[in-house]
Amino acid sequence: MFSNHQSINRNLALFTFFSSLVVYVLTIAPTASFWDAGEFIAVAHGLQVNHPPGAPFYSILGRIFSMFMPVEYVALSINFISALASALTVMLLYLIIVRLVKEFKGNPNELPLIDKIGMYGGAIVGALTFAVTDTFWFNAVEAEVYALSMFFTAIVVWLALKWSDQHDEPYNERWLVLIAYMFGLAIGVHLLNLLAIFFVALIVYFKKRDFELMSFLIMGLLAVASFFVIYPATIQWLPGWMDSIGDASYGLIGPVLFIVLFVGAIIYGIYYTQKNKHRLSNIALISYLMILIGYSSYSVIMIRSIANPPIDENDPETIEAFVKYLKREQYGDTPILKGNNFNPATGQIDRNSEKLFPRRHSPVATHLRYYANYDSDLEFFLDYQVNHMYIRYFNWNFVGREADIQDTGWQSGFTGNSPYANNPANNSYFYIPFLLGIAGMIFHFSKDWRRAFAVLALFIVTGLAIIIFLNQPPFQPRERDYAYVGSFFAFAIWIGFGGTALVEYLKAYTKSNTAVGYAVIGLLLLASPVWMASQNWDDHDRSGRYIAPDYAKNLLESVGPNGIVFTNGDNDTFPLWYAQEVEGIRTDVRIVCLSLLNTDWYIRQMRDQWSHESAPLPITLSDEEIEQLTAGYSRWEPRQMNIPVNKELLRTAFAEDGTYKEAIGVSNSDIPILQTGTSYGIPVDSLDDMVSWQLNGRLFGQDGQGNNVHYLQTQDQMILHILENNNWLRPVYFANTVSNQSQLNLHDYMRTEGKAYRVVPKDLENPSGFGGVIADAELHRQTFNKFSFQNWNDPDAYYDENIRRMLGNYRYNFLQLAEQYQELGQIDSAASMLSWGEEKVPFDDIDNNVSVRLIYATRYAQLERPEDASRLADGSYDIMVEQFKSALASFLDTQTAYEEANADFDEARRTGNVKKQREARQRQVVISNKIERVVQDLQRARQTVVLALNVYYQSGSIDRAQELTGFVNDTLSGIDYPGLNLPQDETSTSLEIQRYGL
Repeated sequence: MFSNHQSINRNLALFTFFSSLVVYVLTIAPTASFWDAGEFIAVAHGLQVNHPPGAPFYSILGRIFSMFMPVEYVALSINFISALASALTVMLLYLIIVRLVKEFKGNPNELPLIDKIGMYGGAIVGALTFAVTDTFWFNAVEAEVYALSMFFTAIVVWLALKWSDQHDEPYNERWLVLIAYMFGLAIGVHLLNLLAIFFVALIVYFKKRDFELMSFLIMGLLAVASFFVIYPATIQWLPGWMDSIGDASYGLIGPVLFIVLFVGAIIYGIYYTQKNKHRLSNIALISYLMILIGYSSYSVIMIRSIANPPIDENDPETIEAFVKYLKREQYGDTPILKGNNFNPATGQIDRNSEKLFPRRHSPVATHLRYYANYDSDLEFFLDYQVNHMYIRYFNWNFVGREADIQDTGWQSGFTGNSPYANNPANNSYFYIPFLLGIAGMIFHFSKDWRRAFAVLALFIVTGLAIIIFLNQPPFQPRERDYAYVGSFFAFAIWIGFGGTALVEYLKAYTKSNTAVGYAVIGLLLLASPVWMASQNWDDHDRSGRYIAPDYAKNLLESVGPNGIVFTNGDNDTFPLWYAQEVEGIRTDVRIVCLSLLNTDWYIRQMRDQWSHESAPLPITLSDEEIEQLTAGYSRWEPRQMNIPVNKELLRTAFAEDGTYKEAIGVSNSDIPILQTGTSYGIPVDSLDDMVSWQLNGRLFGQDGQGNNVHYLQTQDQMILHILENNNWLRPVYFANTVSNQSQLNLHDYMRTEGKAYRVVPKDLENPSGFGGVIADAELHRQTFNKFSFQNWNDPDAYYDENIRRMLGNYRYNFLQLAEQYQELGQIDSAASMLSWGEEKVPFDDIDNNVSVRLIYATRYAQLERPEDASRLADGSYDIMVEQFKSALASFLDTQTAYEEANADFDEARRTGNVKKQREARQRQVVISNKIERVVQDLQRARQTVVLALNVYYQSGSIDRAQELTGFVNDTLSGIDYPGLNLPQDETSTSLEIQRYGL
């Protein structure tokens, strides 16, 4: 056995490939997912332009994979790119570990069998462990760039080791040239791959030279210089130079001529260095040319942008716009080594000076409050950016994860009693992969410190270096572990070495007993990849998930013909783009992403371009006015807004005659669109003559006199502009996920239609002050009946926290309609609505948001359905009790910490210790900032208990109500804090529930 290394190595590599591919195929998402996946699928299928800095090579591949697929399999075909690339990465990881072991073990064909078992077995353990790690598996089953980017990183590492193996053979440089081409292609996927250049540099250095400090430093400088030649010089600066030279030559040297001259100069340099035997220069120029050839995929961005496709982010059809696109100017600048920073004395960003290594740089109000919790930038860097935003993710992959809830931590499985025990992402690895990796790292450094140092460099630059570069502020909208997958890949190399090390260690005590070697590898396979796969399977299996496209279809179907719908951001918008661009659903609807509506290019697109059957928006601003509008925030004085309603125009538009086009100003009579208006279902004469409401704007802060300062974002001003110029003709909607602030206080004029709020020119007197009014319950129900709920009630389908929040949004819609039926006296219809809602979106034990479940139960009780009410209350009981206990414990801990800080401050003041006074005062500030949140959590937990008490009283479960009251009273025994005590009987409970508006 293992007599022929080439044959057995190939077969085992294929085993790791097919094993991982089967896992990914079984768990792959069958359609679009939330976040960027919907955008990537839509862009790839139509070869359009996605968000900066783009991924043109990924889009080209996506187009190839999907172009011959039926519509229903387009998303799956593009998702499969990630699965295939990930399986190839796992295979390459196996080959990389084997090659690294060969570096110090020698020719595998000459090794004893026990060493072969350690080498092959360890490589399989490391590769398959990485295959089922949390982050890598997540990326492997959806349409995202990180799986393909990781494949390019893996192939660059493998090619570097391949060169190392043949470094003294003729024409060995071809491997380095191929690496350069891989770098070029990878640029068209994601820039993370470029960080592997430092691994390549170390591999080359240690093969060509013995370690000397000076030569090592020169190598480091050359590696850094090579990185900067590619990024930013080639990727960002080169197109800028092209534009500048074109201007300087008055257009004589255009982009095409510049490219011809630039590439021609490189080709001549290759010819010259080849002719004059300048070997290293020749290899460098050839490699750079290969990078440029790979980078040429970016030409697709400009070519497709010039065609003005429906998705054309940043509109990079000119050189100037293309450079801005590459520089990601849309997202602003993030300081890295020097910049403005937080001033604890003022609580604001100090714009008058710059600091080195600024970590607290964001001016957002919530970020400023968070920054105040830290004494220094270094403390924030270590605690938040390193610990919370990297080490936590590292532990998720190699120690264990606590839950899929945003910002939750890690756990190993030894502690027990986790509050998230029912969460599918509560995964425990008992430190096994972590300890294997640490053992492997030690073993690798002891056997071959040079290659181990190269792996360490890869681990650091794809981990710590990215932390420094990203400089992330707090309160990220989603978890960012995908950014560090290269670092986890490097650590997985050492997990493989850990298996090899264990076999190496035991062979001395077992006299190279091969049976023991096989047993060790078998045990490690069970303890690491197999166990991790069993833990991670349920929260990585997306095979039954159809939520995102259904969400998009339902929102689009809520919008009237030729309507305009404002969406909040990426997660609201990208599934809708997928639905329109791939499935062709409701392409008459114009999707307007509010976050993009703050940019000049997007406003111009909305003004000038059609999108399928959707006409441009009613925007009358000139380019100069748009540039002024997007230059920054505008101060706003709260005022009464008035938009007139031209009823004569509306009568003409809704009359379904040929004059409608003229009425709305559509000049191109050849375009057969907007033949009829979409009425409001209200007689025109009963509409208001004027839409009037108070617009206060967004609160910025206070001026020196203590007066509130308000402002409007560009998106707010554009919403107003569109409403004013639309003449109430095209239906205008807000997705019901848009924040209250972005709805501009228009709630009295909003009518709920399915999953959207339509702005109607009639005061509906919304008593809630948010959302929309259901003006016609039966019409609303008919809209719901058109909705798609594919597989939403499958108990085996896994829905993460983001999806669970969205499902909760649907439950509130069901409750709102049931309440409407209840107010109309249609009790059976109200109860039927609740039952239908439970059938389509059932409750489960994963969702810790028990408030909506208890509000559901409250409605059932009011509708005289005591069995259903008690059922839902009982299903909430354990979670509710745990949440109350947890909130109370946090409250008591915070109270104790504050008292200790006060005591320390008083003691320091008595002794005159200024330093300790300052430290104690800072602790007081930190704890004070936390107290408000902790008290709110406790009050919410108490309100949840009151909801449950009310349900039990109304449904006749008096014993259960008394049991719950007794538990809370016992828990609160000895705690004197106003507002915590529960109502003691049914009457007082009912009165409190009425104050909640239920």
